[in-house]
Amino acid sequence: MKKILIALAAIILLVVAGLVYVYVNLDSIVKATIEEAGTRVTLADVTVDNVKIETTQNTASIGGLVVGNPDGFETDYAFSLGNISVRLDGSTLTSDTIRIIEVIVDEPSVTYELGQGSSNIATIQRNVESFVQRMSGPTGAGGADGGNADTAADDGTGTKVVIENVYVRNGNVSVSAAMLKGKKLSSGLPEIHLKDIGKEEGGATPAQVAEQIITALNTAVFKSVASLNVDGLLQGVGDLGKGVTGLIGGAATGTGGVVKDGAGAVGDAVKGLFGGSSE
Repeated sequence: MKKILIALAAIILLVVAGLVYVYVNLDSIVKATIEEAGTRVTLADVTVDNVKIETTQNTASIGGLVVGNPDGFETDYAFSLGNISVRLDGSTLTSDTIRIIEVIVDEPSVTYELGQGSSNIATIQRNVESFVQRMSGPTGAGGADGGNADTAADDGTGTKVVIENVYVRNGNVSVSAAMLKGKKLSSGLPEIHLKDIGKEEGGATPAQVAEQIITALNTAVFKSVASLNVDGLLQGVGDLGKGVTGLIGGAATGTGGVVKDGAGAVGDAVKGLFGGSSE
């Protein structure tokens, strides 16, 4: 009996030690989780400067969250999400579905880079959509490989969330492309407000949340970039040559496959890629 009690005491001590470790290192654990899951979902390097969790106030802040670029793009990042603050319902932390009251993303910066016949933003969105489809595919959790433990939170078998409000404020967008030869266009990012993410479904996985937020960001970026004076920026850039065709996926070519002359024509093609009108 004495040996049994000693064994039980040792187990209890291990559990308590584990809980203390998690509590003390909670910020770094969440930081690592965001970086690992974000990189897996977007196929771009995701890094975080710092995470601060106030367990007694049910709040968290994330600083310096940066989503890099997929392979083939040259700028430093696609998204730099500034300061993120989160407020949640503490009573739901032990349930299968966590209720998040509010997420505020303040002063995000977006770099819209043309290249590879597309853009970095559109490529990231496709990567996220592809990940979500794989996780919810006919083969079940985890897609064709049958699923792994590290994808449980993404494939629907882990904890889900309902987010009542997401605000993206005070953002800006910069446009970059090789044909601009170092020049950039910048524009403000319209404020974004998303409501009740995952509510109708009884909860969303982290990947599904990422998909909805990135889609909303993508739409806002398109609106901002489409309103920019691309024609004005390209004046004086010079002869862009046939390389323009490869850069923008042939959008600047005429009916005979000949590149249209003039910065105005290239501006029309770029606007078309941005989803805007050339009028």
